[in-house]
Amino acid sequence: MLSIENGILKGRKINIVPDKRTRYTPANVRRALMNIIDVKDMNTLEIFGGSGVVSFEFISSGAEKVTIIETSRKACSTIIKNSKILKINNKLKLICSDFRKALKKLTEKYDLIFLDPPFQMGIADEALEKISENKYIYNENTLIIVEHSKREKLKKTYGDLILDKEYNYGDIKISIYIKEGG
Repeated sequence: MLSIENGILKGRKINIVPDKRTRYTPANVRRALMNIIDVKDMNTLEIFGGSGVVSFEFISSGAEKVTIIETSRKACSTIIKNSKILKINNKLKLICSDFRKALKKLTEKYDLIFLDPPFQMGIADEALEKISENKYIYNENTLIIVEHSKREKLKKTYGDLILDKEYNYGDIKISIYIKEGG
């Protein structure tokens, strides 16, 4: 079980994905994210959703709605169960698909895009490239936040996305990208 760390759902427990390959954003990093960013009234997109815990933190901290992209059927089932436990189904849209296919179909603008791909497999790099190719989903005010291993080197730019800030939490690095000129 995981606990929500912030906001109105703080302390509520959710299920983990029954798959040992799933890695979770640590509680200290989730708390730090909510201290860095005010998600109130935001429309957010989470890619590589896992249990949904980061999106649930967003909702708990005031996000208007969340969209989660997740390819694992086990994880999608867990996200659905967790959203029912938390009674937030009305604020959640779940896309059970590979991120490459899903990103091509999105046309909605997001205020915040959060990625937590498997570490050190080059997927963070690929996902940032795919996001930069779909200019329909972000604008000059959108924050693109990537959680990755500090050993994984990301580029400073991806299309018109530029690295704005970085934060370190042990082995985890949070990189925040914005649209150039934003």
